[in-house]
Amino acid sequence: MPYVQVTWVAGRTPEQKRKLAERITNVLIEEGNAKRENIQVTFVDLPATDYAEAGVTVADQKRAPSSTSGRTQ
Repeated sequence: MPYVQVTWVAGRTPEQKRKLAERITNVLIEEGNAKRENIQVTFVDLPATDYAEAGVTVADQKRAPSSTSGRTQ
């Protein structure tokens, strides 16, 4: 039973999540020979203050644009 968890900074719409869940599901069916009814996809939306890269929260990265590495949301 494939289980995929997407953890990211909050901000995507329900429609974006629907589309992504469908695409992930289709790839697992096509490439992983999984059955649609066995595939689970969950989304964990974190506030920018609760997600860090290279020791710096995303919220702090947004405050200091010169310290980011071209990262886009």
